[in-house]
Amino acid sequence: MSRSEKRKYKRLPIKLDLSCRKVPSLAEKFYTGCTINVSPGGLYFETVANEFEQGRLLKVELTIPPTAGLLELGGRISGFGKVVRSCSSGEDANLPYGRYGVALQFCRSPRLCM
Repeated sequence: MSRSEKRKYKRLPIKLDLSCRKVPSLAEKFYTGCTINVSPGGLYFETVANEFEQGRLLKVELTIPPTAGLLELGGRISGFGKVVRSCSSGEDANLPYGRYGVALQFCRSPRLCM
């Protein structure tokens, strides 16, 4: 029996480089990772950092590779999101050992950075 999908948006399995920082934060510490999937409502990414508690606001930036006929030179998409959950590789079998997964819900749609 299949579970019914409760998500508002369909997720796309796409790997994009990601950097983020906690908001508000006095330290300008940036964290890096790679998306596992992305939707208009949020994303799930993997990282080596285990510092993302539920409810934390993050500013995220995704690196978009050059794409012929779409975004010839590549670009960046930036936005704010709230951490919905995080887990370790022991809790998510799809994560490599020593990595952490972070689910993020966008506060509003991310924007293309110029």
